[in-house]
Amino acid sequence: MASARDFVDGSTYSSRGYAPVSTEHDHANLELLEGEIPAALRGVFARNSSNPKFPPPEPYHWFDGDGMVHAVSFEDGGASYRNRWVRTAGLAEDEAAGAATWTGLLARPDMTRPGGPYKNTANTDLLYWNGRLLALWWLGGGQPYALSLPDLSTVGPWPEAGTMTAHAKVDPRSGDLVFLDYAPTSARVTHGTLTCDGQLTRTPVELPGPRPQHDLALTEHYTILIDVSMFPDPEALARGKVHMSFFPDVPTRLGVFDRRTQGVKHWFEVPACYVYHFVNAWELGTKIVVTVCRMRDPLVYEPQPGRSDRVVPRIGHLRLEPQLVRWTLDLETGLAREDLLDDGMAEFPRVDDRRLGSPTRVAYLGSFAAREAFAFDGVRRVDLDSGAVLERRYPPGWCGGEVSVAPLGDAEDEVALLTFVSEEDGDASELWVMAGRDLEVLARLAIPTRVPAGFHTQWVGADALAR
Repeated sequence: MASARDFVDGSTYSSRGYAPVSTEHDHANLELLEGEIPAALRGVFARNSSNPKFPPPEPYHWFDGDGMVHAVSFEDGGASYRNRWVRTAGLAEDEAAGAATWTGLLARPDMTRPGGPYKNTANTDLLYWNGRLLALWWLGGGQPYALSLPDLSTVGPWPEAGTMTAHAKVDPRSGDLVFLDYAPTSARVTHGTLTCDGQLTRTPVELPGPRPQHDLALTEHYTILIDVSMFPDPEALARGKVHMSFFPDVPTRLGVFDRRTQGVKHWFEVPACYVYHFVNAWELGTKIVVTVCRMRDPLVYEPQPGRSDRVVPRIGHLRLEPQLVRWTLDLETGLAREDLLDDGMAEFPRVDDRRLGSPTRVAYLGSFAAREAFAFDGVRRVDLDSGAVLERRYPPGWCGGEVSVAPLGDAEDEVALLTFVSEEDGDASELWVMAGRDLEVLARLAIPTRVPAGFHTQWVGADALAR
């Protein structure tokens, strides 16, 4: 049988550092290559990824692959590694057939397929809530899959909240799970809240038309929704086709959804853009501060005036040239102000999850390598007050992923940053632990088997595991 690394489909995202692995592993007592593991670092670091088990149909899109979670557990000063596929219903169908049976994003969708046309791969994000690690899918309308820790076994679909998009959030004050859901051709988004005692609320919010939903931001009382300027062309929809277009003359809107009254308090307009990921948001008197990575020119095939000459990553039709900006929403005047914080090429922003919805001074992002394939060649620390930037670059020929922020103490920058770092043209992989204060490398651990490039991460501390 051919190795999963031998897939030949002409796609950038199926070879070199993106090539899937074909085996699940357990590695105890990881070798320490540099430094030492902080004594306070106890818990599990996990990362989700696209990892097709069978050679996928062409053309292949990186988002098509089956979910696979890679994790490192820290206990008693040592560390161990394991990886497991997320055993979804779609993967079970493929295993029964002995081949990939679903169409991918770049192929004509089979709208007649029950439960289709796309396989819920649960390959995008991870979230820990009420004793389960949840694997989420990038497309709305998919149920999360629950995994157990630390063994990463798939418990099964997690129906408690219904379907949702890739990025749900846990309110650190109440413990509530807050999420969004949408259907690609529906002119509404659903706001959802699930309390720790099982009270579920799903509230529809009407939009001008179908709008893609990916992420949200929390404050103490509000959820920040977004109505972006990239959406299916209405004329194409009228003909029964879905064609994503960017409309630079249509302002992007931010909806302030009040979780107490279960309704949108106000919509704010900001310049046309697309946003994948929020950094954080918080209330400041009658104002709300929102920090995001926003893109003015998000589509490869629809260049906007003033497009930069920078080489930027591309995934399918998406062009990734983000800038870190702050939007200040004034609830009294109804006006929004935009401030550029950093124009460095960086994405996948993270803060300490304990501070979601509260003022934060620092954000940590992955620094894009200057090439068209999506890859992070370093970590970027941005001071959201002063704009000061620190960077830690990986060795030449190595790339990393999204960092998770693991608390080591009470101060905001008294944290460790964890991420997988892998050799692009070889099989070497490592787990890096860096200091949040100055990005100093605290420890490097060798992973005996290759860890391909992937998506989002989650840190689960030992105290959360114990609860």
